[in-house]
Amino acid sequence: MKINIYDDMNKNEITYSELLKKKNYILIDVRTPKEYEESTIPGAINIPVLLDEERVMVGTAYKKESPEKAKLMGVEAISKRLGAITSEVSELAKKYDSIIFFCARGGMRSGSMTSFFNSMGYKTARLSGGYKSYRSFIMNDLENIVKGLTLITLHGKTGTGKTKILFELAKKGFETIDLEGMAKNRGSHFGHIGIPQDRSQKTFESLLYDAVKHRKNNVIVIEGESRKIGPIHIPEPFWNTMKNGVKILVEGPIEMRLDIIIEDYTGIEELKENLLDVAKKLKRYMDGNAYSKFIKLVEEGNIREAAREMMVEYYDPMYNKSLNKHDYQEEIYIESIEDGVLKLENTLKKYL
Repeated sequence: MKINIYDDMNKNEITYSELLKKKNYILIDVRTPKEYEESTIPGAINIPVLLDEERVMVGTAYKKESPEKAKLMGVEAISKRLGAITSEVSELAKKYDSIIFFCARGGMRSGSMTSFFNSMGYKTARLSGGYKSYRSFIMNDLENIVKGLTLITLHGKTGTGKTKILFELAKKGFETIDLEGMAKNRGSHFGHIGIPQDRSQKTFESLLYDAVKHRKNNVIVIEGESRKIGPIHIPEPFWNTMKNGVKILVEGPIEMRLDIIIEDYTGIEELKENLLDVAKKLKRYMDGNAYSKFIKLVEEGNIREAAREMMVEYYDPMYNKSLNKHDYQEEIYIESIEDGVLKLENTLKKYL
């Protein structure tokens, strides 16, 4: 019997809101590796129908020749890997009750895979509207799921260990969200150094949505950020919830702060070159003597004193202006990360 994988592609569809009610399923992103790398649905695995260069060729054929020609090219490309794809799907079917395929808009790529594997007896479905509909759903639903949420925001100058404190609080059972970790950026001009690449805006929003959607309670501790974390924008519903939440100011001695900064940046390849490169961008914001002193210290390899110069001459004055804009419900002074965790444990209890 000849199977037409393009038949009945509108059958066996499921919306993302319906999918959230299901258990023990696996999402398969059949888009190209490039599309998957840019952004996907959290937890999805990539089994591409077309590789990057194949999609370009098929798209060109669709525009310049005909849809029929593009389909034939697509089938030819898929057929080369169909055995390997079937093997992967077969293994996944042993672990999951259902397999959900999706592509960019819920079209040919996910439809063909759903139709083909359904014809072979696998329990599969296509995500209705594909990745585009998923994006629309989470961005609309984010405004709903932040209702009733209290965000406790830790504010403080560079090096007060807010991210490390969040990590330790999470280990003790407190609900936390590491926004900088999600963005893969520490949120300052130097925030990208030592981090392979920033996440895309779409990936950040997906991770944030999942963290809020699947929270265990309505009180979450986060780190204070500006509206932008590097190139990433915090979505408005979450940002408004931050502004209306509880604000805690964390302060500590400069030597402790320097210890934390040096620990964060030690071992990073080409650290000196990266520091000098970023410093050039900050030159216009710094006193000329302070800038020259910072450059000299970096070139000499005295990173600790260079960090002190940058903190005293640039970051602390800048943070003071920002910190003074807030009214704080709590203020704590810490001597170490451990001290900060202990003091915050006691402080947070009144909000739980």
